[in-house]
Amino acid sequence: MKLFGRPPQRPREPLPIAILSFDRPTYLRSTLLSLRRQTTPADPVLLFQDGAFNPHSGRLKGDQTRIEACVALFREIFPWGEVFQAPENLGIADNYQRAETHVFVQRDAAAALFLEDDLVLSRHYLGAVDRLIGFALADPRIAYVSAYGDMWARRIAQWRDRRRLIHMHENWGAATTRRAWQDEQPFRRRYLALLEGADYSDRDHERIRAFFREHGLDTRITSQDAARWLATVLLGKVRLTTAACYARYIGRFGEHATPDYYRAGGFAGTRTALWPPADIEPPSDEEIAQWLAAERERFTGAFTPFYSGHSE
Repeated sequence: MKLFGRPPQRPREPLPIAILSFDRPTYLRSTLLSLRRQTTPADPVLLFQDGAFNPHSGRLKGDQTRIEACVALFREIFPWGEVFQAPENLGIADNYQRAETHVFVQRDAAAALFLEDDLVLSRHYLGAVDRLIGFALADPRIAYVSAYGDMWARRIAQWRDRRRLIHMHENWGAATTRRAWQDEQPFRRRYLALLEGADYSDRDHERIRAFFREHGLDTRITSQDAARWLATVLLGKVRLTTAACYARYIGRFGEHATPDYYRAGGFAGTRTALWPPADIEPPSDEEIAQWLAAERERFTGAFTPFYSGHSE
């Protein structure tokens, strides 16, 4: 007796995929291999490799040998891919901005997927994201979509809720549309201006939080992720992921990750869905209103994620 059925998959549209990399080649290899088995040369795959030396702090932020290993891995696994290697350390916020600008301005893409090196995708990830991108292109209230889903749910619960969408907690493995990105730019450029002339790790947290409070929102997190979260709330948009889990977070070690946070977050127990995505239902007006109301409430009380984990 089979526990789960296998709904048929529909053909997937080619998708620009930008990968943000620093100096964790072991993690990057796992991410790239999980991506490679579900892509073809029709998908533009782009590596935005950050550099080691930060000119603002004068610190060597990464290991040059490991950075070179990341580039070599990418070229080996994606021979058709393109590498955009920064000559110095930009930090995650500026590295994301240059990746998004390239995809949405230089390439004029309608939508794109952005990955970091600490998410391992199931073989059905891009199929799920493709369906959700269709929802986002049709509905301007949807800013980001992903398919990492409920990383803490048992498979039987994921199967039960396989057609449902839930709100994203982090922007991991997220796709967005050019329209949504353009709408966010006024807010996010003001955020980026607060980072100018400083190492991202040394950003002025109080100035950033004051900027957020100007808009009636508050969070202890001052990351580039937080700037995205708040931009979507202010614009009346939502960030959606599948209820079924199609990826594993592996970030035990890194500049913004520790084994303690990883354990506290319960990420080691993630069980990915074994079935292809099918018949995921678009969100209703009522669901979007509920999600947006919940986000607004979260960001009026110095919000911190419940697991206090990885947040760049």
